[in-house]
Amino acid sequence: MPSDLAIASPLRKITDSSDIPKLAVIVAKGFSQDALNRYLFLGRESNPDHPKLQELEPRVKYWEAILQPRFENGAVLVESHDWAAVALWFPPGVEKKPNPASTLSEGVTEYLTFYKALREEKLGDRPHWHLNIIARDPARNDKGAITTIFAPFLAKAKAENLPVWLESTNAHAKDVYEHFGFKVVGEKRIGEGIMGSDGWAKEGGEGVLSWGMIAGLDGW
Repeated sequence: MPSDLAIASPLRKITDSSDIPKLAVIVAKGFSQDALNRYLFLGRESNPDHPKLQELEPRVKYWEAILQPRFENGAVLVESHDWAAVALWFPPGVEKKPNPASTLSEGVTEYLTFYKALREEKLGDRPHWHLNIIARDPARNDKGAITTIFAPFLAKAKAENLPVWLESTNAHAKDVYEHFGFKVVGEKRIGEGIMGSDGWAKEGGEGVLSWGMIAGLDGW
């Protein structure tokens, strides 16, 4: 992590991998009603009665398997307001290691392929920050929890005139990101023909709409 990135209470950097399961719990809870993540998690089996949706543990294990290698690869993991919200940021020059193609579902492959190409189109090899995961505990409503997660990273990006990239998987999140100065640079319906907009399997479905967004693209 850049040494001058100002992480201070009520924001805390995760430095011990033993915190990863707790972070995964918040992500699993925060994404429990996210339509796109239903599809990415369950694929064509996505339906309201799927047993993996009835219990928290399978979703937590799913996110642990995503978070752990990114933590080991240099991502910055933070929690805000005593676990009211969490996030995973990639600093400039740090990228998530690609999973073997054979281990990825068709939905994840479609998602990653589109947004990798869009990010490269808009940013090329320009250094940038990447907000990869952000989630809030739906049972918590601590004022400023999300702002606290954004503040030091946006300040750092502005100070160095670097853009910040993220992907939004639902319209409410897109509105929040726009509040922080992000602009939509591309959009994609994931799972067209096999998934409804609610993330449940549906033959001929319209797919789930998602957005690529950038702040500071033309300078701050």
